[in-house]
Amino acid sequence: MNVNNTVRGFIPELFDATIYRTLEDNLVLKQICKAPIKAPIKEYGDTVYFTDLADPTITDYTGTLTAEDLKDSMIAMLIDKTKTFCFNVKDVDRLMANADVKGSQTQRAAYSLADAIERDVFRYVGDNANAGTALSATITSANAISYVSELARQLYENNVKESNMFMLLPPWMMIKLKLAGISFEINEGVNGKGGMFWTKDLGFSTFISNTVYNSGTQAAPVSTVLAGSYQSIGFAEKQLKTRNVELSASRGTQVDGGMIYGYKLIKPKELAKATFTFGAETTI
Repeated sequence: MNVNNTVRGFIPELFDATIYRTLEDNLVLKQICKAPIKAPIKEYGDTVYFTDLADPTITDYTGTLTAEDLKDSMIAMLIDKTKTFCFNVKDVDRLMANADVKGSQTQRAAYSLADAIERDVFRYVGDNANAGTALSATITSANAISYVSELARQLYENNVKESNMFMLLPPWMMIKLKLAGISFEINEGVNGKGGMFWTKDLGFSTFISNTVYNSGTQAAPVSTVLAGSYQSIGFAEKQLKTRNVELSASRGTQVDGGMIYGYKLIKPKELAKATFTFGAETTI
């Protein structure tokens, strides 16, 4: 196949669209980070701002009212992270024909991007969580609901409403909760490309992800669980345009792309953190 024809057969926009739809349905951060930014990202190194309107002062009524000026605080967040992919292909026609097929290179690139970004965010964003004393416990099906509820209690006491609350758990904790009687379902997302387990059986939205930080091992996980309001974590991202580069020596095509992003804990009192260790079941 002529190299130039191969390169012309690649349509970056179609590749980008598939990656975008896959990320939209599978990136947990898009589900839990709802704080609006004032302006969209343009490029790496940008600073974006979140607006936080001050709460009004409550006073005893004495016959007269004095209006106060509510000042909004501008919380800055730097877009200083980049994750990329880069691979070579020999058959561009096959790559493009299978772009939307589950398990294709396109979708694997998107899954890998989501995995790398979330592992970064979920490892560090909870360092300054301040909804309450960080919990630590060994979890079995006998106590899983109790400890999850205790984490939620910290948020309730900081005026986070159940309808505005999320919890992020690893898959092994989903199994513990299933053994305790909690039901889960699969959220396929708006584009039908998702496979995210979640539940509202506990009253608030609970999302399951293997990108939850694990300081232990696969056999004996020690997971950093996060719970918070949808405005507690600031997150913004922009997909980099996919490029195709002719490789004359190998008569192939290099495909590369990625994402720039930034994250920040913007409401520490609305984020709770726990370290939960996998506990073996003695009876089921």
